[in-house]
Amino acid sequence: MSAEKEIVNYWCNKKGFFTISNIKSNNKDIGILAANPKTKEILHIQVSCSLTGTIDSKEMGISAEKISEEKFYNDSISEAVRKSADFMEKPAIKRVLVLSSLPKSRKAGIIKEFGIMDVQIMEFEDILYDVLENLDTQYYKNDIIRTLQLTKFLLLSQPAMMAKLLVNDSFSSSSRKEFLSNILDSEEIVKEFRKTNSERLGAILKNSGLKAAELAQMLENNILNKKTRRLFMNSMIEQESKRKIAGKTKRTEKLNVPLKKFF
Repeated sequence: MSAEKEIVNYWCNKKGFFTISNIKSNNKDIGILAANPKTKEILHIQVSCSLTGTIDSKEMGISAEKISEEKFYNDSISEAVRKSADFMEKPAIKRVLVLSSLPKSRKAGIIKEFGIMDVQIMEFEDILYDVLENLDTQYYKNDIIRTLQLTKFLLLSQPAMMAKLLVNDSFSSSSRKEFLSNILDSEEIVKEFRKTNSERLGAILKNSGLKAAELAQMLENNILNKKTRRLFMNSMIEQESKRKIAGKTKRTEKLNVPLKKFF
């Protein structure tokens, strides 16, 4: 099996399904058959993953119909699935297509069009995340799952390496912005900023693109309270006084430069 199919197969097993993944129809792999005897539910799963996208046609309705017919409604495929599922009395077979790289702007439309064909769409990224999140430290003989385990506990647990991956060319500018936005939505992460020094925090604010009025409004409404507001204003006045004194000192020093300095 391909790596992505192996991961989907493992995910089904962890969800309580036993799976058949070697079914052939005219020497063609028809996907995964996942059965749950308790619920009498059978999933006919086809996996189609790509790093660059899976849905290319602009005519989504035509594309969804064509893909569904090819992967689920072909006569030989339907017959092979029916024969493989005859061990269960009156099974409810659900068709599931696992796709990757769904464009956000068209995601809802893609799901809707496949829904018309009675095909449920699942995103491979969601399955992969679920598998990674629930992996423990026991030894896995399956090479694919073992690789995911090593990635989770040896690579993703290293903050410096995670940071390097984030700024890698594999991530677009918008992806990095979305990542940081999601990180900052976590209250636990925001609390870590208490340990951030003033220089780094200043650099963050400097590059945030906030205008002076927006920064003042943020401080007024989200950061300062009645007590700290007064302390902040006193500190600002003090800093301004120091800046003016320093400016006068520099001007005086410039005026008092000895004549020999100019020769």
